[in-house]
Amino acid sequence: MSAVRRLQRAEWEKRLREMGCFSQDGLTKLNTAEWWRWPFKAPPFTVPVDDEGCMDQWAFLKLVADMAVLAPKDWEFTDPYNS
Repeated sequence: MSAVRRLQRAEWEKRLREMGCFSQDGLTKLNTAEWWRWPFKAPPFTVPVDDEGCMDQWAFLKLVADMAVLAPKDWEFTDPYNS
């Protein structure tokens, strides 16, 4: 059994931005997450982060899977780090 890999803020934020996502200010304050938006029309989503701004790799992969489900049929995106 392996430990869950923690992604530092610089890594997960860069990857989300490269996929077209962006942070969303002005929504409700969250203690353990941040609001972000998809690069297409869809409700905002939360990025679960700890006190140091890290998130675990499995949470990140779930966001990528959610994006694939919610994206318009003609939307093309890739996670350049997961090719």
